[in-house]
Amino acid sequence: MEQRSEETHVPVRADRVIITAVVATYNEEAYIGPCLMSLLDQQSVDGEVEILVIDGGSTDRTLQIVRSFPEFGHRLHVLSNPRRLQVYAWNLALAQAQGEYYAMIGAHAEYSPTYFASCLEVMRRTGADGVGGVAYAYGDGWMGRAIAWCMSSPFGIGNARFRYTRQEEETDSVFALFTRKKTLLDLGGFDETLPFDEDSDLNYRLRARGGKIVMSPSIRVKYAARGSLHGLWKQMYRYGYFRRFTQRKHRGRTPLRTYVPAALLAGLAMSALLAATPARLLAAFIPAAYALFLVAAMLRAAPQLRLGAFVVPAALLTMHVAYGWAWWSASFGMFASQRRRAARAA
Repeated sequence: MEQRSEETHVPVRADRVIITAVVATYNEEAYIGPCLMSLLDQQSVDGEVEILVIDGGSTDRTLQIVRSFPEFGHRLHVLSNPRRLQVYAWNLALAQAQGEYYAMIGAHAEYSPTYFASCLEVMRRTGADGVGGVAYAYGDGWMGRAIAWCMSSPFGIGNARFRYTRQEEETDSVFALFTRKKTLLDLGGFDETLPFDEDSDLNYRLRARGGKIVMSPSIRVKYAARGSLHGLWKQMYRYGYFRRFTQRKHRGRTPLRTYVPAALLAGLAMSALLAATPARLLAAFIPAAYALFLVAAMLRAAPQLRLGAFVVPAALLTMHVAYGWAWWSASFGMFASQRRRAARAA
C-alpha cells in the first residue's frame, strides 16, 4: 500500500480498519491535541480506527502536535490539502480511506470515549444511512459561555435540534456525519463547487435519494464555541453566505430556520423605513418583538449563566444579524451575476 503520511510509517492493515476518522485542519494548535486524544481513546469498537489529518497548510504548531503522538505513522496519518478548504479535505480522505465507515471530524470538538461505538450501534439498529450526535457547546469567560449557550438553544439556532435534543430522532442534518464510505462514493463525494456548507449539501443529497439520517444523544460531542463576538460574527457570516448557495441548489428541501435571520433583517429594515412615515407605530412592532425575544432569552439563560446572561442578547444579535446580512449579500451577488450573464448573452 502506498505511503500516505508525510513520514515513513508502517500502515494499519487494511483488513482490520473499520472506521476512517477524517480531521480537516488549518491552524488548529489550540484544539487538535484534545481532539486527537479523544479519537485515539475510543472504546468498544470491533476493529481498528485510522485517523487521517488533512491539513490545509497550517503555519502554527498544528502539524508538530500531530507528529508528537506515538500513534503517528501507524494509526494516525497526515495528508496535505494544498487547496486548504475543508470540502477538498473530505474528498482527499475519501480517496484514501481504508475503513468501511467514514467519520467527518471537526477539530474544534472532543468526542466521548464511546463515540464511534455509539455511532455504529445507532446506525445498525435504526438502519440509518448516516448518524450524528448532539454537539454540546462550551466556552470560557462570560462571552464564551454566553455564545455556547446561544449555540445550544432554540433562541440561537431555532429547530437545529442536533445541538440540544435529548431524544433520538430522524433529522435533516447532523453535526459531523458518520456514514459508510460506499454511501459517499455513491453520492459522488462532496460538491467542490460549494466552498462551505458542503456537509449540509451532502445531507440534503443523501435524503433526496431516500436516505435516512438519525441523531442520538448517546453520540456525545463536546464542541468549542467561539470566544468573542468578532469570531462569532465571522463564523455566522460564513454560514449565512454559503447557506444561500445550498438553498438555491436544493430548492424546497432546506429547512425554514435557514431563512429566519434574513427575514428578521428585512423586517428591521422595513421598520426603519416606516419610522419616517405616518405608520411609525407599526414600525415599532418588529423591533419591539425582537427586543422582547432577547429579554426572554436572557431570562432563560440566567439560571445557568447568572450574570453572564446579560451578554446573551449581544451574542444573539451578532448571530442573527451576521447570518442575515450574509444571506442578503449572497442573494444580491447572485442577482448581479445573473444580470451580467444575461448581458453577455445578449
